[in-house]
Amino acid sequence: MADKKSLGETKKSTQTSAASKKAEKLQKKSVKGSQTTGLGDGEEMPAKSSAQPTAYSMRPAFGEMFPLPIVKNIMNSVMAEKLREKTYDKDVASKWTSEIADEINQQIASNPKVKRYKHVVQVMLGQELGAGATYNSRCCWDCDCDTSISEVYSNTSLFCVCTVFGTYQY
Repeated sequence: MADKKSLGETKKSTQTSAASKKAEKLQKKSVKGSQTTGLGDGEEMPAKSSAQPTAYSMRPAFGEMFPLPIVKNIMNSVMAEKLREKTYDKDVASKWTSEIADEINQQIASNPKVKRYKHVVQVMLGQELGAGATYNSRCCWDCDCDTSISEVYSNTSLFCVCTVFGTYQY
């Protein structure tokens, strides 16, 4: 019984001494590969690791929300510029809607405040006949980050409704 006990203690002591030798070797390797800072007296400071985890923002910060006033001004100025003193003509109405949508899209995309937003521009043009019209749009999205804005331009001959949807790119 004493022999088994002493054998077990001998195995444990050789295992712990082998483990401590491995730890010392690893420590020596890390000291050899470290950079010195010139502290003097043979002191060495290990190099700082620059590997930091990447942080991803899942929501826009307060100042990074979709800039509704800027988009509203863009929409109003483009519609007024393109449709001023025009009369409704069904043959060129589709051309006008494409031009308006493309111009608004380009101006929003070139704006630096719309960094991480995707946007969709929708334009509808109709003849002003005095009758009422209903315009409805719907989208499935995140209510906290995504938004939309609509503007209407009208004169005696036509009306134009423009909607811009802004969705945050996660």
